[in-house]
Amino acid sequence: MKNQYSLFLLLLFPLLFACEEDEDKIIQTDLTMEASQLFDISNSWGESLYFAMLSWEDYQAVNPYDLPGCPKIALEQSLKQVTLEFLSDSACIKTGQTIRSGKIILDYSPENLSTQDWILEYQNYTFNQDSLQGTRKFSRSDFNKVSEQFENLILKTNNGVNSTFSGNIDHTIARLRLELIGIGSKGTITGTNPAGRKFTIDITDPRQILVSCSKENEILPISGKESWTVARGASKNVIHKINYESTGNCQINATVTLADGRTLVLTL
Repeated sequence: MKNQYSLFLLLLFPLLFACEEDEDKIIQTDLTMEASQLFDISNSWGESLYFAMLSWEDYQAVNPYDLPGCPKIALEQSLKQVTLEFLSDSACIKTGQTIRSGKIILDYSPENLSTQDWILEYQNYTFNQDSLQGTRKFSRSDFNKVSEQFENLILKTNNGVNSTFSGNIDHTIARLRLELIGIGSKGTITGTNPAGRKFTIDITDPRQILVSCSKENEILPISGKESWTVARGASKNVIHKINYESTGNCQINATVTLADGRTLVLTL
C-alpha cells in the first residue's frame, strides 16, 4: 500500500508543477491588460480631484469655462452645497478629450463646525463612458494640507468590467495669491480588480497636478510614481510600476514597467 501511495505522489508532483507553470504562462499573457485596468482605476480617482480641491469660496467666483468639462454650476447657499452638472456644450473647447456626464455634488457643510470637512459624491457620473459611484471625504488639517478617505468606490467600464477600491491619501495644495495652482498627492489605494484579485496602489512619489493643465481637461499628473501590487494567491504577488513624466504643454508619458520587465506606454 505504501508503494502505491509513493507511486501516486510521484505521478502527482509533475502535474502540480505543470499546473503552476501553466498558471504563470497565463499570467504573463494577461499582464498588459492587468496594468491597463490598474491605470484606469488610478486615473478614475485622480480625474475629479481638481473639483474636490476647490473650496466653497473658490466656487463663489469660478467661471464654468475655467473648469474641465465646463459644468453647469449650482450653488445652494443655505446648505453650502455645490452641484456640478456635466452637459454637452459645444462651446467647451479644451485640449484634453475626457468627456463627462452626470453630476458631482460637493457638500461643504460639516456636521462638526469646528473642523473643515467636506464630501464629494458622484451621481450618475461618467467619464469617457466609464461610470464612478460612491463618496469621498476630505478634511483640512492646515492651510495647505488635506487628507482624503474613501471606501468602496465602484468603477464600471463601458465594456462591462467592475473594480471596487478604497483609499487614504494626503494632499498638499499650492496657492498663489489664494488661487489654487497645484496639487501633490501621496498615499495608498486598495481594492479588487475585475479578475477578483486584491491589489494595492502605493503612490511612492507624489502625483503632481498642475491646475493650468486640469483647466484644459488634461487629467494625467505631470509627475509621480506608483507601485501596483496584485495578489496571485498563496502569498504570491506581482508588482508593476508606473512613472508619469511631462513632455511639455501638459502632455504626459505614462510608462509602466510590468512585473516581467517589459515596458508599456499607456494613454487615456
